Amino acid sequence: MGIIEITLGLLLAVAAVAALGKWIPVPLPILLVAGGIALSYLPGFDDLRIEPDVFFLLFIPPLLFADGWLIPKRDLMRALRPVLLLAFGLVLLTTLAVGYLMHWLIPSLPLAAAFALGAVISPTDAVSVSAITSRLKVPSRVTTVLRGESLINDASGLVAFKFAIAAAATGAFSWSDAALQFFVQSGGGFALGLAVAWLIGRLRLGLTRFCLDDPLILTVLSLLTPFAAYLAAEALQVGSILAVVGAALYAGSHDARFIDAPTRAHSWEVWRMLQFAFNGLVFLILGVQLHSVVEGLSRSAAIGLAGYALILSAAVIVLRLAWVFPAAYLPLLLSKRTRDREGSFRPRHVFIVGWAGVRGSVTLAAALSTPLTTATGAPFPGRELLILLAASVIVVTLLLNATTLPLFIRMLKLRGDGVAAREERAARIATTQAGIGALRQRLSKATHADETRFTQALLTQYEHRLQRHSANADRRQHLNALHDTQRDIWLDAVKAERKELMEMRKADVINDEVMRVLQADIDLEETLIVGATRHEL
Repeated sequence: MGIIEITLGLLLAVAAVAALGKWIPVPLPILLVAGGIALSYLPGFDDLRIEPDVFFLLFIPPLLFADGWLIPKRDLMRALRPVLLLAFGLVLLTTLAVGYLMHWLIPSLPLAAAFALGAVISPTDAVSVSAITSRLKVPSRVTTVLRGESLINDASGLVAFKFAIAAAATGAFSWSDAALQFFVQSGGGFALGLAVAWLIGRLRLGLTRFCLDDPLILTVLSLLTPFAAYLAAEALQVGSILAVVGAALYAGSHDARFIDAPTRAHSWEVWRMLQFAFNGLVFLILGVQLHSVVEGLSRSAAIGLAGYALILSAAVIVLRLAWVFPAAYLPLLLSKRTRDREGSFRPRHVFIVGWAGVRGSVTLAAALSTPLTTATGAPFPGRELLILLAASVIVVTLLLNATTLPLFIRMLKLRGDGVAAREERAARIATTQAGIGALRQRLSKATHADETRFTQALLTQYEHRLQRHSANADRRQHLNALHDTQRDIWLDAVKAERKELMEMRKADVINDEVMRVLQADIDLEETLIVGATRHEL
């Protein structure tokens, strides 16, 4: 079976398992892993192998970029201290503790390779956690901390993983050099990512000025951004992971402010599809790899490795729980300024953050990117063991943490704080009022009876929307009957809504997530109006 047939089969399996997941109350990543194991018994899939460098380049940049593009930037900055303590402090603790533990348990595993294992299992998986918490009412601060941690610890964990892999491959390592290189590569990579995203953003804006504002063209440039940032960083030998993160954070803010409505809507749908497909493919490949790795083990070796996997998984879970409570409360005890700025943390919220340390696609992608050989050409020490143990941690945290997380949320009686709903309601009211203001100005300047009647009718609709906080009228049927002047009047109101929305985001009255919800509504309305105009032309 050729690579094209295998790829199509994997994509078909992603869709089939996702459809099955609608009926089975089991987290989708677990079903995908099981589907991958089933696929591994079919001809062509049983010997599936992907070059490590190709796998890393193919999956990591788009997955990281999608997370960074979507995360609310304002909320991330407000929760930056706990996020950084988890993303850097816990990653370092996990890397060192797991490295020494596994080297002690398995002396034949070199310390550098054991550190690589610790680094590769340190990042958490935002997709797995959000798939669970999205169905339940969780305080927004908890969600922000988990999403922010997942974004940044992907970068920090993968940078640490690359250092450990280099040490294992070359046999040379220096703590001082590693620390210096970490900061140089991290800072340089992040700055390079911002620069690449800025350049691509300017290119996209330039195309719109030359009337080349085709959503298809601009979306392709958006898709190329994470790969451009990653490859540029690799060429300059700076942190490629943080380059993707930097590009994602800039692109998320840039697209919300400067990209037109049709392109934004099109890009969002394309990115949603790619994120779904890529995450599904990674978990399927995890299942396929599990079968091929386990199949080569004897019964006694499998039992021994199962014991190591359980010890490793327990260590990862305990380390996280042991870290989150001191990290949450010690800074508050030591600094009054921190207490005043952040307030207090409820223990049950801290526990949920600690228990939500589910590993997923990034861990597997990094593990599978482990080189096949060292610098001398010898097989990389413990490569299959590293992949198997990393995959075991993913499976255990999915089966244990992910499945019991909803139970703990209910037992601890966590409730949503309603912040997003209040901000959304306030933004809907404010943007509708802005549209009403624009319509009243047009009404005062109207010179024709048709223009007056249409503006008044539209104003009535906006006032009705203001009363109910949302528009319920379906205006699709009469869009094609509108005259150019009437479309201009309507677009004035829509543009006023968008301006007010961006002012509220700029003033930090709402976060990126709320802005994106309302922006989608405004974009849809503008797309309907403009689309009707283009259809008429």
